[in-house]
Amino acid sequence: MEKIQCSSCKQEIPLIDTYIKFTCPECDNMLYRCEKCRTFGHAYKCECGFEGP
Repeated sequence: MEKIQCSSCKQEIPLIDTYIKFTCPECDNMLYRCEKCRTFGHAYKCECGFEGP
């Protein structure tokens, strides 16, 4: 089974939890964010260096 890691807090996201996945606007890499990081607006950083809120 695939393991998903939050792009903000780097914690593993259980597949039963609410999360969002989207592509990086710079490189099209897939990013994931847990509900907690989305709610509090924690920053994330892609492997290409792009940073978002």
